[in-house]
Amino acid sequence: MKKILILFCTLFIGVASAQEIRPIKLPELEQLINTNTGNLKVFNFWASWCGPCVKELGYFNALGTQGDTQVILVSLDFPEDIEKARRILEKKEVGLSTYLLDEKDYDKYITSIDNSWSGAIPATLFIDKKGNRYFYESSFEKQELDNVVNKLTSK
Repeated sequence: MKKILILFCTLFIGVASAQEIRPIKLPELEQLINTNTGNLKVFNFWASWCGPCVKELGYFNALGTQGDTQVILVSLDFPEDIEKARRILEKKEVGLSTYLLDEKDYDKYITSIDNSWSGAIPATLFIDKKGNRYFYESSFEKQELDNVVNKLTSK
């Protein structure tokens, strides 16, 4: 009986710690982007197959777990790759709100996020407390990310 209880508890802990990646449509993502929270909001667009994206996840996780900055991860993985994305997030112990952008029309969502976006990832949209947008189509090292955040939060 003890073995069954231990097995059940182990399975429950594994399920409880699983990183949720929720599908999101463009209108809902636009609503998240356009809702002013009065604090810095950061939307990081990434995919499990993008090495630079995976590398910077830890930096964004650290940013999102300190202070008042809200960090949201938006996966551009194909639905069949979502388990790979989930495993990466769990391995890196990422606890941020994470969405899978469930859209087929790439051109529509790319221009909706930022007109200058070519579609390359990693890409990050920063929205300051006044609602001003700052878009970066590049990867970040930790110090670079900290510098951008400090600049935007001091305005």
